[in-house]
Amino acid sequence: MASVLLWLSGALALGLFVAMAVHSSALLPGIPALQFTFNEADFKAILAQWGPDGVELFRRHFRIDFAVLVSYGLFGYLLVRYGCLFRQLDWTTRRLSSWTMPGAAALDAIENLLHLRLIAEPATHAPALYLIAGVVATGKWLLIANFMAGTLYLLVANWRNGCEK
Repeated sequence: MASVLLWLSGALALGLFVAMAVHSSALLPGIPALQFTFNEADFKAILAQWGPDGVELFRRHFRIDFAVLVSYGLFGYLLVRYGCLFRQLDWTTRRLSSWTMPGAAALDAIENLLHLRLIAEPATHAPALYLIAGVVATGKWLLIANFMAGTLYLLVANWRNGCEK
């Protein structure tokens, strides 16, 4: 049952991510450019480039994004806990690795809530909110990159041997 849930969550994460990318493809610069802003001027400069329609498109993308973060968090957890790839790791490393993607998903949810707040009204917000949003987004991407690099390393290391039962 766990392996079915593992692959379903992976397929769901991939499908939702593609849907979100297609939905948001009109935003130039893309959403990651906004995620890596750390101050009001840079944040609002991107919103100005998007214009009101782009900001509304960004607001609507969260309907998909919240589902994406739940699905990739679940997939990462299940992949480490029940997939064969991580079995060779010691207990502590495996335990920490199992929480990498759920941790990234939690940071993603915080980032989303901050961005929704920052676009909710034209008022000026505390400069710390822009900084926190940028730092949280950076942390999310670092966790995702770490997980992907570790998974790729394990895939290459096990390429010839396959997973041991």
